[in-house]
Amino acid sequence: MLTNGYVITLDGVDTVAESVAILGNKILKVGSNQETRGLIGPDTMVIDLKGRAVVPGLTDPHLHLIGAGLAALREFRIPSTSVADVLTKVKEEASKKSPGEWLIGGDIRFAHLKFKEGRFPTRWELDEAAPQNPVFLRMGPHIKVVNSLALKLAQITDETPDPLGGTIISDETGKPTGVLRETAGHLVSRLFPPHSFEDLLEAIKLEAERCLEAGVTTIHDIVVSPEEVKAYMTLRRQGQLRVRVVLLIRVWESNVELDHLLNLGLESGFGDNWLKVGGVKMSVGGGISGSNAAFYEEYCDDPGNFGVIRIPYPDLVSLIRRAHGGHLQCAVHALGDRDLDMVIHAFKAALKGSTIDLRHRVEHAGNWCFTPERRVMFKSLNLNPVPNINFLYTFGDAIQMTLGPERTRDHMFPLKTMKEEGFLLVSGSDGPDLEPADALRDIATAMQRRTEKGLEIAPEEALGFTDALTMFTKNPAYLAFEEEVKGTIKEGKLADLAVLNLNPTKLTVDQMRDLKVDYTILDGKLVYSRE
Repeated sequence: MLTNGYVITLDGVDTVAESVAILGNKILKVGSNQETRGLIGPDTMVIDLKGRAVVPGLTDPHLHLIGAGLAALREFRIPSTSVADVLTKVKEEASKKSPGEWLIGGDIRFAHLKFKEGRFPTRWELDEAAPQNPVFLRMGPHIKVVNSLALKLAQITDETPDPLGGTIISDETGKPTGVLRETAGHLVSRLFPPHSFEDLLEAIKLEAERCLEAGVTTIHDIVVSPEEVKAYMTLRRQGQLRVRVVLLIRVWESNVELDHLLNLGLESGFGDNWLKVGGVKMSVGGGISGSNAAFYEEYCDDPGNFGVIRIPYPDLVSLIRRAHGGHLQCAVHALGDRDLDMVIHAFKAALKGSTIDLRHRVEHAGNWCFTPERRVMFKSLNLNPVPNINFLYTFGDAIQMTLGPERTRDHMFPLKTMKEEGFLLVSGSDGPDLEPADALRDIATAMQRRTEKGLEIAPEEALGFTDALTMFTKNPAYLAFEEEVKGTIKEGKLADLAVLNLNPTKLTVDQMRDLKVDYTILDGKLVYSRE
């Protein structure tokens, strides 16, 4: 029983209650203290909220949870200050290893802008720091930097062609510099010693606890292998799964083929309230932090670079058409204007004549270049943009340098306009490497619209607290066809709740970053307490 609180129900008519009674894993009663007092029995656990706010359990609808957990188990962290400091760290880590052992480090996004040298390390610099060990450094998920020994083991030479969807960066003499964009990094990472199944279980447990600390009770996790799915199933069977999971199964650049899922007859929604199939994931262009998203114009800080396309158009149309025909929701990654247009055309071709609405999603759409014309096309195709408002704060300054003001000034996270036009507002962290699941952080950004260095971006597109909160509660529940069981505080729904340390309705916009989670309740049980 929660009493003496400020319960934000999100019931659509702005109902605020004082108390929530829970029976088993469901919400029994929402109302005033007086209305719920009679439900308190001798064994009832009662939490006096003392005016603190209660919100529905938070959702992060775009995560790479297992990958981040595995990285935390195996990688060392590299400094974000300079190339010189990175080399010092690599040398230090090499001293702990035997010759031939892999040195794997990460993770910095936009490293070439953060390092005081204004560039990535080179293979030759890494050779000096670790002459007897292959080195693999993750500069975010879309750029890798390796040394000469790693290139040799991967059989990458001056003549090696770029793989589909990737680039091996070379110097003016044609020699690889050690910088690998997008899928080129897979040429090296495939050589790593495999993780054990126990590592997968530990990775999930580690990151799930971090989610609960942030009040996140549901995640949409992008998985890339049968082993990852099995790990989730194992924890579910053992009763050790500590967060609700909607699986987005990658079917391109993955160890899972779309035909595998279709032949099994798996559809979106298969599973239960703890673990279910959400849909399939595919990435059209590259990532923005590696300057790999596909644009019509070159990157401002990298002349001649227009990004990469990772899926040929005919294959993309085929993937969407077959997934849709198999009742699998599509979650398609598109960050640049060129790959965004490609996705629009592909959905138009693939869905032609279909009247089934699977609430298909376009990951990262709405970040920038989400022009009125593209929004009209999204609406006509019933596509749901899934932007990452946290990028505005963390990467907003770097984006100004890589894309320039013309591509970001008018169409960067137009959240208020999107709401007025009838879009379902959601946001995913794309974490949890450097951007862990933290909906309260992202709510503050949606309301403040300021970058890490204080640059204000389109303040007229700021959201109020309630609209920002729905991005991480009610709306992602709808996106996953779960609106009947979660997303609002209502009698009969799952008892997934987050108790905040303060009442957000009494805070100024600048105070929103002071919000923290004091308690997390999942399935009717207290699973996290900050006190």
